[in-house]
Amino acid sequence: MSVGLGNIWRFPNVAYNNGGGAFLIPYLLLLFIIGRPLYYLELILGQFSSQGPIKVWRMVPAFKGIGYAQVVSIAYVLIFYNYLMALSIFYIFASMQSCLPWTECHFPNGTFNENGTTSDGKPPTEYFWIKEVLQKSEDTEFLSISWKLVLCLLLTWIIVYASVMQGTDSLGKMSYFTSIFPFFGLFVLLVIACLEEGAWEGIQYFFRPNLEKLKDITVWYKATEQSFFSLNIAYGSIIMVASYNKFHNNIYRDAILISVLDTVVNLLAGCVSFAVLGSLAKKYSKNIHEVVDHEGLGLAFIVYPEALAAISYVPQLWSVVFFFMLFVLGVGSSMSQMETLLTVIKDRFPKLRKRIWLLSLTACILFFALGLPLTTNYGQQILVLLNNYGVGVAVFFYAVLEVIGVAWIYGLRNFCDDVEFMLDKRPGIFWKFTWFFTAPVALMIIFVFGIIDAESKSEPSSSDWASNIGWVLAALALVQIPLWFIIEVYKNPHSGIIKKFVHALKPADTWGPSNPVHNAEWRAQKDSKFTVKLPKNSIATIDSTYANEGYKEDVF
Repeated sequence: MSVGLGNIWRFPNVAYNNGGGAFLIPYLLLLFIIGRPLYYLELILGQFSSQGPIKVWRMVPAFKGIGYAQVVSIAYVLIFYNYLMALSIFYIFASMQSCLPWTECHFPNGTFNENGTTSDGKPPTEYFWIKEVLQKSEDTEFLSISWKLVLCLLLTWIIVYASVMQGTDSLGKMSYFTSIFPFFGLFVLLVIACLEEGAWEGIQYFFRPNLEKLKDITVWYKATEQSFFSLNIAYGSIIMVASYNKFHNNIYRDAILISVLDTVVNLLAGCVSFAVLGSLAKKYSKNIHEVVDHEGLGLAFIVYPEALAAISYVPQLWSVVFFFMLFVLGVGSSMSQMETLLTVIKDRFPKLRKRIWLLSLTACILFFALGLPLTTNYGQQILVLLNNYGVGVAVFFYAVLEVIGVAWIYGLRNFCDDVEFMLDKRPGIFWKFTWFFTAPVALMIIFVFGIIDAESKSEPSSSDWASNIGWVLAALALVQIPLWFIIEVYKNPHSGIIKKFVHALKPADTWGPSNPVHNAEWRAQKDSKFTVKLPKNSIATIDSTYANEGYKEDVF
């Protein structure tokens, strides 16, 4: 479930705000040395243990807080992902008109400028986004709410609730659609966009490297952040989804294939966006980096409608299909995140398992209420806070601690032994080196210097309150890590603080494959340091149903 809104909505926006080709180089490099290795690592953790992001840390009990922190960040993502899905529904209904509304002038005098822009020099699609969708006005002092967006958000959560009640089987079926259809939709838009004058200049801007921009640590920071968001790394949902795999599934093949497809979708989305930006720059006699206002995260809702409006044959139909695709991608992502969140709650309160419909309904109502502030005229500012602080800052900590916990504390040799036991093939030198050294060191350097650089560039302003709120959001997630570290050390049965501390960093007795057959074989191998063939009438015969590859205990 890695292809989603992070590819089509977020990637073009981050690339545009960070110099196009200047962003692409660090993104591809960091995806290779950080993103893909961490993605593979999370797939291994989920498949080997058949556990989710909480119980997987039986491997290093003191690090259990990473899982709880990830759940908090998942809650943040659920809030603004479903808002983005509501925007997609808004555009679906807007497309069901005789003429696409973002191609018409809504000024009182009913005219555009001679070059096709609005009176303030903005493309009509940007005007529609700002005035009609977000309902922003010159007077931003008063709080206003878009009731159309509220209704779209309500419909979104109703659909998510219905999808969650269908269970994980529907999630698997939906993944086929979300893996294939984006290629078709983006390819069609790319062909259409390339027919416009100036499109090639936009694509060149996307691929042309800017060596000066590469000196900016912020570009590297955003590139790392995007690789996490695009592949769903460090949120816990990849571990949860992989926990449903068969134990001997070829996870290496999956990691390579999915990460490559994910990158291709990103590049396609980038080509479409920058082709449209190039044509807009040519049409309105502007530089590409000046075409659209950089504030907020709404670039996708400006460039994609522009491309759709250029379709000569039934553009309304293509527009409905495209935004329906965006919506379905969001549903797939939201389902995996909701499954992760709900299973954590069910694990903490087992009695709720009998009332899953009520638990799911309560969660959806709660998140609908939490998403209402996004439907106001301050919604984009709130979206940026959730994206930059509640998710962006926090996932760096999760990723660093995750790889340190596995490669440094649990031990790279132990981890590679587990991979060899599961896949009958030991990880190569590239994976070992990136897990043990490249990924954690690069992440720490980029994160520290990225934060320092951002703080040095910031200027005191009236928006300082927003930054403070952002850090509070990040703290609510990050505080889970030291909190659960202390709890696990305190709960450890050994006497003396040193012994408690040391044993809290050692694997729990319950760590290992969930399937009793695999667990017995794994423990026998651990004890002998070599693969041991169990004798007949061994533990493997206690219940033939356990031999089923699909055996799985509670996710968490």
